[in-house]
Amino acid sequence: MKKIYSLIVFAIGSLTLASCGDDDFTEKVNTIQVEKSETTIPAAGGSVDITLTGEGLTVASAADWLTATINGNVLTASATANPTRESRASHIDVKAANGDTYLVSIVQTGSMLALESNELAATDLDASYNVAIAKSVGSVTVKSLSDWVKASVNAKSDSIKVEVASNDYDVARQGKILVTSGLLEDTLFVNQAAMKFSLSTNVASILSNTAGSKTVTVSHSRPVTVESKADWITASITGNVIKVSVAANATKRRVGEVAVKSGKSEKTLYVSQFDFADQFSGTYNFLFYDVDEGHEGWYYFPADVTDKGISIKPFKEFGAYTIPLTVNKTARTVKTANSGTYLGEWSTGGKTLYLYLAWGNAFGESYMIWSTAAVTDAASTGTVYADRLKSGDIVTIIDWAGTWTNNNVTHQIDTWLFEAMVAKEFTTANNLGFLLALGKPYLMSNPEGTTARYANKNGCAIQLPNGEYARPAVLKNILRPLK
Repeated sequence: MKKIYSLIVFAIGSLTLASCGDDDFTEKVNTIQVEKSETTIPAAGGSVDITLTGEGLTVASAADWLTATINGNVLTASATANPTRESRASHIDVKAANGDTYLVSIVQTGSMLALESNELAATDLDASYNVAIAKSVGSVTVKSLSDWVKASVNAKSDSIKVEVASNDYDVARQGKILVTSGLLEDTLFVNQAAMKFSLSTNVASILSNTAGSKTVTVSHSRPVTVESKADWITASITGNVIKVSVAANATKRRVGEVAVKSGKSEKTLYVSQFDFADQFSGTYNFLFYDVDEGHEGWYYFPADVTDKGISIKPFKEFGAYTIPLTVNKTARTVKTANSGTYLGEWSTGGKTLYLYLAWGNAFGESYMIWSTAAVTDAASTGTVYADRLKSGDIVTIIDWAGTWTNNNVTHQIDTWLFEAMVAKEFTTANNLGFLLALGKPYLMSNPEGTTARYANKNGCAIQLPNGEYARPAVLKNILRPLK
């Protein structure tokens, strides 16, 4: 036991002696002194000088984009331009003759490329524009990706010159310019307006078999020429007015064309001629577009048209309903009755409902129904003309247009509605909603031939002037649920 105690005392003594020996330790001081241990070089590249202190100093860069040289006690760090948007970092190893080392950190900021705007709005005419280069590092190059746009960088490299050729088409167009700086790319979009070229209407209808004329207004920013494609039509233009004249007509109805050209664009003005008083009344198809999901498309009801109204029979269980018309055969005009006009009864589940004509806008807005305070002095006006189908058959068309105003807002009439009332009075309180919605309605007479009617396999579809086909409305349920 006495021996073990002596060893413990000896060990403690040894530790004490070792601890006391630390008072003689001297910390080693690095002989390299640096003015600043880290610095930044701009994205464009360049050099920065750093003052060093030490003996026999050498330097070495740790990155290939960074070079380091030493002259006396001055370290020069140099970097090429940074081609990317991201900053990059590295260091320079400094070594003294006695073996001391030091690391100097170098950060280079990322490149920048930004235009004052990436969208340039150009008129339809020849013009030059300048787009400022808001930020860039290094040289900027440009390349037009559109043959009607030229691009170059000005001498000071602070803007891009854009030269735009005139747009000789009546549709807007977009060009692109690729802007490059190092590895950075940006796109300048050149949006050029369409050439001004539009007709007030593409149909000139002479509603008499005697010789006559019609004028159509053309808006244009380039010279306009006209050329008749039919020997019974002559056409001329003065200023912004096209005049078409027709010879006396010995046929039932006819359609010809006038080519209207401006710049590199061409429009067709259709000229029709027939006797309004003789051709207005007759057997038509009442055409409408249905937007019901899954059944979108054109449909038709057979219709009888007289100077009293349009008679259609949309429901098998009920007789015909007549939409009243006001026809002036002397002035050759036609319009419907106003919204809120009573059409007749309809029954369901032993309950009688009362149907009224109402207007709607189903293609530009949600359905809009007139309030009872605004049902007067507005009707759909018909434009009557002849048209040629793709089959070659000529038909009479009565197209409808109009507006109504409610709460100082004007709406286009693009839908005719059969509005159901619980009592025989067109009021908000009586209104149950629309039973039928007839979108984009127009009338087309039966073609004189048979090629247009039997163009589809089912034998009951009819061809439309736009080349599409309409199916009988009886093939689908067109009734809308009432509230």
